[in-house]
Amino acid sequence: MNKHLMGLAIAGAFAAAHAQDKASDKIEKVEVTATRTGAADVQQVPAAITVIKPDSLTKYGQGNLGDIANLVPALSLQEQGAGVNNITIRGLVVRGIVPSEVQDASLVAVYIDEMPVTLKSGNPDLKVLDLERIEVLQGPQGTLYGAGAMAGTVRQITQKPEFNDFFGAVEAVASQTSKFGGGNHNLRATVNVPVKKDALALRVTGYTGSDSGYVLNQANGKTDNDVSTNQGRIAARLRATPDLLIDASVTASNIKGGINDAYSGLAPYTTSSLIQQASKDSLQLYNLTLNYDAGVANLVSSTSYLQRDTLYINSGQYKATAFIFGGQLPLIASSYVIGNKITNFAQEFRLQSKAGGPLKWTAGAFYTQGKRDLRQDQPTPGFDARFAIAKNFPGYNSQLNDNAFTPDDYFSGTQNIDSKEAAVFAEATYTVWDKLDLTSGLRLFRGTQDFDLKFSGLFGNLFNSTPAKPQSSIPETSNSSETSKGANPRFAAAYRLDQDHTLYASAGKGFRYGGNNQPVPFDFCGQNAPSTFAPDSLWNFEAGSKNTLFDRRVIVNASAYLIKWKDVQVFNKLPCTYYFTQNAGKIRSEGVELETFFKISRQASIGVSATFNHAYAAEKVVTGIAAQNIPEDARVPYSPKFAATAVANYSIPLGAGEEVALSANLAHRGESYTNFAASQGSYSRIPSSNTVNATAIYRNGLYEIGLFGTNLTNGAKISDVTTNTIAIQPGDNLYMIRPRTVGVRVKARF
Repeated sequence: MNKHLMGLAIAGAFAAAHAQDKASDKIEKVEVTATRTGAADVQQVPAAITVIKPDSLTKYGQGNLGDIANLVPALSLQEQGAGVNNITIRGLVVRGIVPSEVQDASLVAVYIDEMPVTLKSGNPDLKVLDLERIEVLQGPQGTLYGAGAMAGTVRQITQKPEFNDFFGAVEAVASQTSKFGGGNHNLRATVNVPVKKDALALRVTGYTGSDSGYVLNQANGKTDNDVSTNQGRIAARLRATPDLLIDASVTASNIKGGINDAYSGLAPYTTSSLIQQASKDSLQLYNLTLNYDAGVANLVSSTSYLQRDTLYINSGQYKATAFIFGGQLPLIASSYVIGNKITNFAQEFRLQSKAGGPLKWTAGAFYTQGKRDLRQDQPTPGFDARFAIAKNFPGYNSQLNDNAFTPDDYFSGTQNIDSKEAAVFAEATYTVWDKLDLTSGLRLFRGTQDFDLKFSGLFGNLFNSTPAKPQSSIPETSNSSETSKGANPRFAAAYRLDQDHTLYASAGKGFRYGGNNQPVPFDFCGQNAPSTFAPDSLWNFEAGSKNTLFDRRVIVNASAYLIKWKDVQVFNKLPCTYYFTQNAGKIRSEGVELETFFKISRQASIGVSATFNHAYAAEKVVTGIAAQNIPEDARVPYSPKFAATAVANYSIPLGAGEEVALSANLAHRGESYTNFAASQGSYSRIPSSNTVNATAIYRNGLYEIGLFGTNLTNGAKISDVTTNTIAIQPGDNLYMIRPRTVGVRVKARF
């Protein structure tokens, strides 16, 4: 650890990981399946894992990825709209959200049960999952979870149908958002239906909700960033034979929303857009999981299919007016439209050892095949006529003269990806002297990506021309392929001083596939781009301890890590709005994480969690573009150095099955920046935030009613910033967090 870590002597830790047992003054045990060798007490797993119970979110009327991030200090989230987000763990990040970038592979894997659903800059926002728990695995998980888990993994574990009981719940929430916000409401219902005793059951969940916008568009006097959500999920469980258990699920989601951006040069929570900005996300998930007792081991087969269509519409009025018409008013209404059609098939087989004996192991094979077709264009009513006059080109037509998708469309493009990945993996733990666990694992993998690109329209036909002097109406095309292969090893040792105290150390490798760049027009940008970029990888070295004290009334966990990341896939965003990725330089991430929980009495519990992270360029990164070079010791973007969460719970028994439960939490995130250094440009500050939530709940048997408030002090305002480079634009784009919201929640169980 370097000098930046020396000042951190103490920190608190995390409470949401351990739900309190109301009938006891001891902390409830929480089991996880992160090691894929069966369920284990999280306190016995030698890794930094944060577990969140769904009640920690739903009692505040919450449940999206941003709410999860507030409960995990090591996790950061940038969000521009519903489903337009980027997850960061332990400072492993080099770029923000770029909706048109299809090559930026995720560093954090997101799973729903056995299904991988990760998409960089666009992880799905599913509120219908009927969760049992959320497991956040901090640090590389490449051996068991693959190339997308280079920084960590978020696992959302759902409740499974129960064979012999009919039961369910209905929950309604109504709230009001401050500033320019209005009324919000949502309804969630779940029912468990036994179909055949001890053999077949269904679990059905539905969610519908409407959240008001809160950013005022001064161009039309409306709030355009409202969100409507409709989701449903059906899960079935079949005991086909005494040895074979089958789980099947179908999840469908349809989200329509806006973009949460305001301008720094306007009044707070205010934007100006001549078009209605929007985001849409339609998703279907299918999964079939088989668990078979094969005698000597358990066989798990997981088959998943994902289909997802997204649409992102952002205002391009300032860019279009500035780049094409020299900033001369009036502004021209231009829409920046990006649509994705994504399909993905994934199959995994695992053999897992049974409980008992000194050796625990898992081994398996994984295959995935997917397609992503991105279509983007910039429809701009009146563009052709204005361009014809400005450039003395009578009768100009975007479609006829520059091969755009339609008239009045100055850029049209498609980027299509076909990808395949195959891997085999194994991990084993052997217990020596009933105290020392030695773990070793390895994943071997190979992935191929075929990339096809076509750009047309005035801004797409730029390979040998500029918008000022168009010389060619021939669309720009590019075809390339990239293949990567490698190995991810992992080693760990855990020593149990006794059943309540464990020391551990681990070393693991993370890996991310390479990819293909879009071409950069030299005459317009003054820069060429490499056609492909190679994989990058890292090693994570970690040591920690897990401790249960005072007869399971106190938990204290601590970990420290050093991450060495090399051949980093650096993102070069050019002033001409084009960009490319190249391998350049090394990054180090150093940090400590502490986690504690205190059960003060049967009624009261408190906790504080914190993390300190210092992630920086270990050497000067030379990109070939002087303005894009990263200085040595420059801090990574989008990652705060310090983050902390504090929670408090208190329950007041009233007798006869009645109680009042009081809860509050505070999430602090330190400031961060949108690039490594000011010299690179696109460098803006994302201010620190303090999110305060509180709730009071009355419970009476099967019923409960709660009052809640989120972001009560409006201490969390900005999630992301896009730096302004256009003189006529009124400042930076600020992506706003929902301001203070207060409401009531009613739940009935049956």
